[in-house]
Amino acid sequence: MKPTLLNRIIVILFLAVFLSSLLYLTSVIVRIPSIGAVLIKDSSDRYIVKSIEPAGQAEVRGIRVGDQILEINGNPVEEFRNVEKYNSIEYADNVLILHKDNVQQEIAFPKGWTGDHSLWELLIQLYIPGISLVIFCAFSGFLYVKRRNDRAVIMLILFFISIGISYYSSAASYRSDPVGLTIIYLLLPVISLLFMGFMNIYLQRFDVQFISRKLLRTLFGVAGLVGVASLLYIWTDLFPIQFYSYIEMAFSGIVLLGNLVCVYKLVRKFIKHRSTKLHSLFTITLISHLVAFTPFATLNLLPQIFGKDQILPAAFTALFLFVLPIVYFYLSTSNQLFDIDFILTRFKYYTALAFIPAVIVAALVAFVLLGENNPSWAAWFGVFFVIYIGMTLFLYAKEQIDQRFRPKLFKAMYSYQDSLDRFSRKIARVMKQSDLEAVLKQEISDLLPVNRITFLLVEQAENTVYPMGEHPEELITAEFLLGTVNSLQVGELIELPYGLGLVIGRQRSRYHILWIGMKTNHTRFNSDELRWLKTMSNYSSIVFENLYLIEGLIEDLESEVRKEHSTSPWVLRLLFCLSENERRKLAADLHDSALQDQLLWYRKLEAIMMDYPISDSLGRELEDIKEGLLDVIHQIRETCNELRPPLLKEMGVVEAVESIIEHTQMRVNFAVDFRAKSFNRPLNEEQITAIYRIVQELLRNADKHSQAKLVTLELELRKGTIYFRYQDDGVGMDVNQMIVSFEHMGLSGIKERVTGLEGDISFYSQSGNGLEVVILLPEIMTTGRSERGISRDSYLIS
Repeated sequence: MKPTLLNRIIVILFLAVFLSSLLYLTSVIVRIPSIGAVLIKDSSDRYIVKSIEPAGQAEVRGIRVGDQILEINGNPVEEFRNVEKYNSIEYADNVLILHKDNVQQEIAFPKGWTGDHSLWELLIQLYIPGISLVIFCAFSGFLYVKRRNDRAVIMLILFFISIGISYYSSAASYRSDPVGLTIIYLLLPVISLLFMGFMNIYLQRFDVQFISRKLLRTLFGVAGLVGVASLLYIWTDLFPIQFYSYIEMAFSGIVLLGNLVCVYKLVRKFIKHRSTKLHSLFTITLISHLVAFTPFATLNLLPQIFGKDQILPAAFTALFLFVLPIVYFYLSTSNQLFDIDFILTRFKYYTALAFIPAVIVAALVAFVLLGENNPSWAAWFGVFFVIYIGMTLFLYAKEQIDQRFRPKLFKAMYSYQDSLDRFSRKIARVMKQSDLEAVLKQEISDLLPVNRITFLLVEQAENTVYPMGEHPEELITAEFLLGTVNSLQVGELIELPYGLGLVIGRQRSRYHILWIGMKTNHTRFNSDELRWLKTMSNYSSIVFENLYLIEGLIEDLESEVRKEHSTSPWVLRLLFCLSENERRKLAADLHDSALQDQLLWYRKLEAIMMDYPISDSLGRELEDIKEGLLDVIHQIRETCNELRPPLLKEMGVVEAVESIIEHTQMRVNFAVDFRAKSFNRPLNEEQITAIYRIVQELLRNADKHSQAKLVTLELELRKGTIYFRYQDDGVGMDVNQMIVSFEHMGLSGIKERVTGLEGDISFYSQSGNGLEVVILLPEIMTTGRSERGISRDSYLIS
C-alpha cells in the first residue's frame, strides 16, 4: 500500500473517531443537565453533599453543602452506580434530600433535548468549550493543509486537537460519563508530552535537543499506565470505590509532573540560550506555557491532589489555553519573532500598576457585594485573580487604543509630537547656530502662548549674563542663573523665577540658554508641555554640539592649510581622500554617461553600415568615423581607469603596481623591472591607492623628463615598514635644483602623499646619473588628535 494512501486512511479513521466522539459528547451535554453535587460518606454511613458546582442543577434546585442524600431514583444511595464509583449523583432522575433543617425534599432532574439547562451552564460547558474546539481545529486544519509533510506540524496538530477535545469533554466528565472520563484520563496527561515531542522535532532545525528521548518515552509509559488503570476502573468493576481516590491522585500527579518537566526544560533552555539567537524563541515558549497551564495547575490540579475543592472552575482556567494555538501557530508559520522582551517589559509594568487597584476592587466585591454569603478565601482569590487579569489586559488594550485612536480623536494632544517631527526635519538642514536659534524660537512661539523667548549667554568665567536689561525680571533671572551656573547640564530644562530655561549648549565656560517667559494665559506649564520642551532641549543640544564641533574642525582645517611647509599629515590625508572620492565620482559619471552614449552611437552606426547599401566613398568616410568613435571610447575607458582603477583594493598592492606597469609599457620606450615580495598582511585601501598614485606619477615623470632606458622598482614589507624604491638610468638632475622643479615634475604631490601617510621620502640624483627615490611608509599609522579630543581620522572620507 502506498504511503500517501495509508496516510489518507489514517486521516479518515481519525476524523471518523473524532467526529463520532464529538457528536456523542454534544448529545450528553445537551440531553443531560449537570447536577454538580459531590458526596462524601461520613462515619455513620450517611451520604453528605461535600461540594456543589456553580450553575449546576443541584445549586439551582436548592441542594446545599451539608445536606444528606437519602434515596436516588427511589433506591438506597449506595446502590446508585455513580455514587459507588465516583461519589457523584450525575445521571440521577430524582433524589430524596434531607436538608440541614431536617426537612425532606424530593427533587427531580428532567432529561432530554429540552432539559432544564441554565444559561450559565450552557455557556461554560457547551458554548465556550465548543468555540475553543472550533478554533483549535481551524488552526490544525490550516497547518495540515499548508505543511502536512512537516513532522513538527503533525505533532503540533495532535497537541492542539488533544487540548481542544479534552476541554470539550470536560463537561461530560463532570457528569461522570464514561466516554468523557476516558478522553480526559487518556488525553490530558499526554498534552504536555506531545508539546515536548513537538519541541524536540521543531528544534532539530537549530541543532538543539529539548528533552532526551529516553525520558520522554518514560513519561509516556507512566502516562500510559495511569491511563490503563483509569480505563479499567471506569469500564469494569475490578477495583473498589476507594481505588478512585488513588486514580485521581495519580492522574493529577502525572499531569502536574508533565507540566513541571516541561517548564523545567523550558527554563533550562532559556538560561542556556539567553545570549544566543534562540533567546526570543525560548522566552516566547516559556511565557506562553506558563500563561496557558499555570492557572489550571495551581487552581485545579494542586487542590485536587491534596483533597481540596478547586479554587476556580476548570472552565475558567482552561480559557488560558487559547494562548497556545496563537503562539505555536505563529512559531510554525512565521520567519520572524515578535519582540518578546518589549512585551515582557510592558507586562511587568502593567501587572505592577494593576496589583493594588485589583486588591482593593476584589476586597470590595468579596466583602461588600458577596458579604451575605460569607465568601471563603478561595472565592476572594478567584475574584481577585479575574479582576487582576482583567485590569492588566485593559492596560494593554488602552495602550493600543492610545496609539490607534488618540491622534484621531484628540488631535490637540498630539500637536507636540507633530511639532517634534517638524522640528527634527528642520534642524536636519541647519548649518549655523543662528539658524538653529531661529528654528527653535519659531517652533516654540507657534505652540506656546508665552510673553518672552530670549537667548541668553551665561559666561561662567566672567560671571555675566547677556543680553540683559534693567527690568526686575531680567535682573532676578540673571542673578538666579549665575547662582546655579555650576550645576547646569546641557539638554536640561530648568525652572526660572519667571518661566523656564532650556540649556541648549556649552562652549568652554559659556552656556547658551533659551529663556521662555511666563504663559500669557496665566496658567502653569502642564506635563505635556514640559515633556515637549525637555525633548526640544535635548534635540537642540545635540545639534548645537555638532555645530560647535564642525566649526572647530573648519578652524583647524583653515589654520593647517595656511601653514606653508608644515601641513599636518591628517590634513593631507583628508585632502587626498577627498581628491580620490572626486576621482571616483568623475570616473563613474564618465563610465555611466559619456562612455555609454559613445557605445550606443557606435552600435547604431555599425547597424546602418550593415543594413543599408552604401557607396564606396561614403563607406570609407563612415569607416573613418567608426574608427574615430572607437578611439574616443578607448580614451574614455583609459581615463576612467586612470581616475579610478577597477578592483584596486581586491587586487592588493603588488598586483596593482603590476597592472599600472603593464598599461604603461604599452605606450613608453623604456623597460620596467619590478621586484616585489609578497605581503604577509594586506594593506588598507588608502595605502594601496597612495602607492599606486606614486608609481603612476613616477612612471609619467620618467616618460616626460628622464629619457631613461630602464626603470627599476622595488616593493616589500620590512619589519612593519613598507619599503619602496624607484631608480632610472635617465639624465638625472642636480638635487639642489630639484626643489625648484618639484611643481612641474609632479614630485611635490608624491612628497605630500608620503607625508600624509606619516612616511619619509628621499631623493638621490646627479646630472647624467639618473634619479633614485626611496620611500618608507609605516604599515600601521598613528592617529593624531586635536585639542578637542576628536580623532582626526574620524573626518576621513572612505
